[in-house]
Amino acid sequence: MFTSFDFSALSDPDFKEDSVREELLVPLIKALGYAPIGDSKVVRSKALVHPYVSIGLQPRKISIIPDYVFMSGGKPLWILDAKAPTEDVVKSSHVEQVYSYAIHPEIRAELYALCNGHEFVLYEIRKFDPILRFRLSEIGSYWDKLYRMLNSFAQGNPALVEYAPDFGIYLRRIGANSETLFIAPFCKSCFIMRVEDDKYTTNTTVPGDVEMVMSLDFNGAQLDKLLSFHSEELASFTRCALTRQPYHVSLDPSEAKFDFGVIALLAKDVEQNTEESYIPFVVTDFTAPTQFDGE
Repeated sequence: MFTSFDFSALSDPDFKEDSVREELLVPLIKALGYAPIGDSKVVRSKALVHPYVSIGLQPRKISIIPDYVFMSGGKPLWILDAKAPTEDVVKSSHVEQVYSYAIHPEIRAELYALCNGHEFVLYEIRKFDPILRFRLSEIGSYWDKLYRMLNSFAQGNPALVEYAPDFGIYLRRIGANSETLFIAPFCKSCFIMRVEDDKYTTNTTVPGDVEMVMSLDFNGAQLDKLLSFHSEELASFTRCALTRQPYHVSLDPSEAKFDFGVIALLAKDVEQNTEESYIPFVVTDFTAPTQFDGE
């Protein structure tokens, strides 16, 4: 695709972000089957209505409009942002910015990518590390895979249209570490699972313009404290269910739920399962749920 392009041009200080767009990304976008109009189209510099992406009570300002939003059937499929050849597209604030575009309520795309001319890096909302990364000069070796994932006929992944991004991944993206303390006076959950001996996990929703899910890991003593906030009937049922296969409790929210307050620390490591990456929180204490007026 870029056989006539001299990649040494990337070292020229005058070859900047706009040159990456015109010389490299425009032909790439055309090869993927996108056009300015039609069912499968690319939208340049889409303005987002909301000036903030809010997580809980903390607003996060969106300061840069995404370069490209790729649409199919009126729905955003993925986001692409161009960067200058001198910019990092893996471990930098640029990744955080494009992630913020992808999870924005008006976008909610499953995939997002960055390109600085040297590298093309593709991320999935549910994964912390890139799902595809290659040097643009070697695109021929990666084209089949890239095309299968991003071509205009792919239509996204319908199984993941309704998703909730992981709150731990989000915090790590914006610079939080294992000393980050999370305090919430009122949480709800309908699920508790025994992961291993003396280790349990639950999840709860973090409200905001972008609704997220956080995982909470805790031990047996902390489980007892959580259950102390509930009826003896629910506590007994939960303890019994966690001692036999499949070692989890899943409540009907119309009938019962676990209510609690929590103090927790963001874990150090990224966890993986078959569908996503996530960073759990390690509970330091459960507290009696405190619900405020209007909740």
